[in-house]
Amino acid sequence: MKKLGYFLISAAMMVGSTAALSAADYTIFIHGRSGSNHCGTGTSDVNNYWGSAKNINTSNTKYFIGYDGSSDPRTFGSCRAQSNINSVLNARCKGSNNCKVICHSAGCYAMEYFLDKTSTNFNIDMVVASSSAAGGSELADLAFWASGGMDNALKVNNARGSYNHNDMKGVGIYAQAGYRGVWYASWRLPGSDDGAVALHSTCGHSSTGSRSRCDQSSRYSSHFWLAGSNSSSKYSSSRKAYNMTHTGAGSNSINTAMRLEYTD
Repeated sequence: MKKLGYFLISAAMMVGSTAALSAADYTIFIHGRSGSNHCGTGTSDVNNYWGSAKNINTSNTKYFIGYDGSSDPRTFGSCRAQSNINSVLNARCKGSNNCKVICHSAGCYAMEYFLDKTSTNFNIDMVVASSSAAGGSELADLAFWASGGMDNALKVNNARGSYNHNDMKGVGIYAQAGYRGVWYASWRLPGSDDGAVALHSTCGHSSTGSRSRCDQSSRYSSHFWLAGSNSSSKYSSSRKAYNMTHTGAGSNSINTAMRLEYTD
């Protein structure tokens, strides 16, 4: 009887030890609007959307959620954002695993939409939302803006009305926002902007309008601004946003700020 007891205790210890060894931490990247197809769910940045922005200082395993960057980020299907988010989060962010998510632009829209619509609770520590387009972009409302699934989704009313932005299942969304607009976009984007989205969108504000700071207006539930840790005035968080110009996935704005400010 004693031998049986020892056997059961030993077996339980082995199971616990195996579970501990199998636990993993992941940092997951979700890209935004793009003319390329970055389809893939793995450790490779397909078609190099993230450039050097992925070279963050982390001990976590990096994982990339790629999809057709011109498609509606709210849709399921082959090479669609919702299907690939669902696949990766179910495989990597449950059980004893933990995840952090870094999204960019429409990738944040896709991630927030997924969190609202899912009934599953995932082990997600936080979402770092860089230049988030979850609140849409006034540029997409322009008649001469390129048309398509992604661009229609990015219209302000579509982005704000297609899901409950207050229901993030308790996951914190931390904005990393830019504020130095470019002349050809600033006339259309209200308040401060990064050349693609206005602060009301990227900061998670619950209403549209002209803003110059992330903390200037009320935000949706579970939406915060990412406090900067770097001392450089260029990336100071004194304005509750980052002094950077965002013009695309390869710009210094997202690359440099992400490497400087991201911490495990």
